[in-house]
Amino acid sequence: MDETPVGVFVVTLEGVENGVPPPLTILAFVAVYDAAAAETVAVREAERDGFAQVRALRTAEVIDAAAMPEDFREALANARRYGSWLIVYEQP
Repeated sequence: MDETPVGVFVVTLEGVENGVPPPLTILAFVAVYDAAAAETVAVREAERDGFAQVRALRTAEVIDAAAMPEDFREALANARRYGSWLIVYEQP
């Protein structure tokens, strides 16, 4: 396990899509070096994608990219490449 931070945070958000409740869960992968900045960028990106009433629930820095579940690795790579990447869950 590599304990060196990779410069990506995962922010769990909740937001209402197109003004229609219930709120959905969104995972935002954000390439920054500060948790507060990660939350700011994550909320902004979710709002830009049409979500309202967006709020950050928790934030964690990715410490070991190899330990990420396989289904999150593409989002991690895209966050590194583009600055952020969202995964929206269709069920609340």
